[in-house]
Amino acid sequence: MRTAHRFTATAALACAAALGLTGCFASGPFADLSGSEVADKSVDTLRGAASLTVSGKIWDEGKPLELNMAVSKAGDCRGTIAGQDGSFELIRSGEFVFIKADEPFYRSQMKDMPKAEADEAIKMLAGHWLKSKASEADAKELASLCDLDELLKEFDDSKGAEKGKVTSVDGRKALTLTTKTDEGTETLLVATEGKPYLLKAGITGKEPSEVSFSGIDKPVNAEAPTGKDVIDADQLG
Repeated sequence: MRTAHRFTATAALACAAALGLTGCFASGPFADLSGSEVADKSVDTLRGAASLTVSGKIWDEGKPLELNMAVSKAGDCRGTIAGQDGSFELIRSGEFVFIKADEPFYRSQMKDMPKAEADEAIKMLAGHWLKSKASEADAKELASLCDLDELLKEFDDSKGAEKGKVTSVDGRKALTLTTKTDEGTETLLVATEGKPYLLKAGITGKEPSEVSFSGIDKPVNAEAPTGKDVIDADQLG
């Protein structure tokens, strides 16, 4: 027993000397995983959710956007996106996509049209639900916002992620992971209690973004609009 104890103590001292006391013994949340492995696990876990809500600030073609989108694994979604060029509500229900946009949004989309023609179209469309098939070419980009796997692809590459401090996100303990990229520093916050969901992600730089993931496994209210407020794109010619 003494020999075993002495061997263990000697090995610990040698380890401390070699690594400057930084630790031969892993500790903290996800002690058996590297930072990159924790990041990958958090995204995979989030991808396995039946539904979630993603909200925050992103960039598209150099312009900031605010979004709040509830998305289900089945592809249904409901939410809003707002930016410098206007805002719109989006619903995907089954095989159809519905968009209700304001006048500034349509103005930005129709800037190359003759003014009189654009004015007429905007008067008809702004503030109404425009219904399209999700498979239609013009609606595919909108429909992709309701694709949970597509939304999470951005976080699939976590090579070089380093573990940091434990903080909190809306009262939940979370491990901080940071990765240096060409655009800036990416920060992921991963739940340390319960399932290891990715709770928040952000990046610094010229186009700083930050999004949060909540409402995990909660039903998405994606009931299709009906009535006179709905305009069928197929009827517009």
